[in-house]
Amino acid sequence: MIQYHRLGSVPPKHHVTHHEDGKLLMEQCMTRVGFDGTYSLLYYRTPPTDEFKVKALEMPGFCPVEPISEQLLHRRHLRTQDLKVEGDFITGRRTILMNDDVRIGIVKTQGPAAQHWFTNGEGDECWFAYEGGGLLESVYGLLTFRKHDYIIIPKGTPYRLHSDGDSGTFLVFESNSYIDLPKQFRNESGQITMDAPYCHRDFRAPQELLTYDKTKHGQAPFRHIVKYNNRLSVHEYEFFPWDVVGWDGYAYPVAFNIHDYQPRTGTIHLPPTIHITFAGSGFIICSFVPRKVDYFDRDGHRAIPCPYGHASVDCDEILYYVEGNFTSRKGIDRQSISLHPMGVPHGPHPGTYERSVGIAQTNELAVMCDTFKPLRLTGVAESIEDRDYHYTWVKRENEAMETSK
Repeated sequence: MIQYHRLGSVPPKHHVTHHEDGKLLMEQCMTRVGFDGTYSLLYYRTPPTDEFKVKALEMPGFCPVEPISEQLLHRRHLRTQDLKVEGDFITGRRTILMNDDVRIGIVKTQGPAAQHWFTNGEGDECWFAYEGGGLLESVYGLLTFRKHDYIIIPKGTPYRLHSDGDSGTFLVFESNSYIDLPKQFRNESGQITMDAPYCHRDFRAPQELLTYDKTKHGQAPFRHIVKYNNRLSVHEYEFFPWDVVGWDGYAYPVAFNIHDYQPRTGTIHLPPTIHITFAGSGFIICSFVPRKVDYFDRDGHRAIPCPYGHASVDCDEILYYVEGNFTSRKGIDRQSISLHPMGVPHGPHPGTYERSVGIAQTNELAVMCDTFKPLRLTGVAESIEDRDYHYTWVKRENEAMETSK
């Protein structure tokens, strides 16, 4: 997805014999878009096809999940900081917003990762580590991540995620297709362009192969949870199914820290698309990071750094607030999510627009997602909604502050 990477032992050509201690290893091709897209070739000691039992599984709040039946058109504030969840990287997962292209969820881990593994068979995932770091174990090896990292996990990747100290909070995007770098940030050879907001060196890949450890991974049966078509199934194996001696290719997990994002500044306020970081089919993910702001000052006219009011009639917009001060919002806390839907004009809260004039720098940190199909709330989102948020634009400033808290 980012660049070619190789780890462990691979043969000199594709689809030729590759032995370890006289045993022929099984080659598996992990492909994207049939055989026309990016791919990786992995070499297994034991073929990952020896599952002897498959059964259905349900995890309320995560999968299967459906949107609420009725959703009035207005601006929304979801207080994900109030979400009380206990579990690991899968059992502590809750979907809060969804459409046909992307699902957005919150994961709060409390305790060690169980010995089950997980694969999303519907599309790529993008995890954002709100607090703390950890380790992603996958068939591609070990990938460490830290606070405020994005972790991109390709579709079809078996993995477990471990939070440092067994505690963490994550924002998760599940695509129904791909999550990748926007095409405009690649040149004709696939290299990241020099005017992109990051470079190849900013992305981290697994550097160590996964090695079976009975203490860490338990013993048979090995449980593998697969998500496909809004359903979960559990596949059980007699042998550890992710024991590879090497792989190479373009499909593998990567980590990227939001603080390595290189923001752009203009003389006047630029649209939020300048913050684009990743793109999927029907949506984009953007990074708002501390930066210098607009500096136009001529003939008595000055730039207004605060976002102007706008009606994006073709897009829904969410913001996940991480830390810092937002010039356009009041009553928003860390881990809050605001949803501004298409069809309803939105803009800065009363008083914030004028006060932003003269500001030289912003220290906001947030993750934004724009979608081209309406986002629907789930029952989990409905339970943590600040129902007065839509009306804070028409109340006096002090009332707006009190109402949204």
